[in-house]
This record gives sequence, C-alpha cells and structure tokens, in this order.
Amino acid sequence: MNQNIEEIIKKAVNEGIAAGYSLKQQEVKNYYKQTEKRLYAYPGLKSGIQAYQDEINDLEKYGLPERDKSIIYMPSGSRLGSDDLLEARIQDLNYKIQCNQREIKEIDDALKLIKDDPWYMIIEYKYFQSKKDNEIAELLSCDESTVRRNKKRLINKIVIRFYGADAL
Repeated sequence: MNQNIEEIIKKAVNEGIAAGYSLKQQEVKNYYKQTEKRLYAYPGLKSGIQAYQDEINDLEKYGLPERDKSIIYMPSGSRLGSDDLLEARIQDLNYKIQCNQREIKEIDDALKLIKDDPWYMIIEYKYFQSKKDNEIAELLSCDESTVRRNKKRLINKIVIRFYGADAL
C-alpha cells in the first residue's frame, strides 16, 4: 500500500513539473511575440508623437472645435469651462507623447545591444520597413533560413533586455 501511495506522489510531482515547464515555455513565446509587437509598433509610435504635437499646435492656435468629441477623464460631477477643457485635452495629448517617447527610448536602448551585429539590418527591414523574409534575403544576399535564424537570435537578445530573467 505504501508503495502505491509513493507511486501516486511521484506521478503527481512529475506531472506538476511538466505542467510548470510547459507554462514557462508559453511565457517565453509570449515575450518573443510581445517583443515583435513592440518592434512593429516603433514606426507608428514615432509618427504618433508628431501627430499629437500637430494636434496640440492646432488646439493652441484655434482652440477646441465647437463640439469636441474627445474623452477626457475627470472626477465625477466636475464641470469644466472651455478653457479648462482645452487645457485638459492638451495635457492628455502631452501624456500620450510622453508614453510614446518612453516606449521609443526603451526600444532604442534595446536596439543598441544589437546595432553592431552584422545581421542587424534584418530587424530594420522586417519591423521598420515591413519587408518579408524573402525580400530581406534578397537584399542581404543570403538564404531565407539565414534571415529567420538571425532574426530569432537578435529578437531573443532584445527579449532579455525588455523582460530580464523572466524571459529565460
């Protein structure tokens, strides 16, 4: 009877370890995908800053449109005049600019780790110029598998920069 319980415990422990390993593998894949998502967003974040700044300039020059449909979060029951609404909208846009700038800086800092890599242009072509692997292979005079292998290697370096030891 004791041996039966021992076998059940061993089986449960092994299943728990396997499940934990499987979850860890999924997390690592998610970090990789999240890193790719951030890289794909990089050009949009940069252009977003200019769009927000243009909107601020327009607001400062012309004021709020007659019926502004912007959503500005205020404590419930607050009533704001048009000057206050204008200022709130400008603050909201400045906050968005700061968020974009913070993300851009984090990406720029991560990219510094791989800038000197001979295959760095894969990242530029893939994520910032939206080129396909076969187009990149042609541009770099190499095989598509070389592009995929080096892209994965470079992204994994960036993953560590973004997420630290959790991504291991």
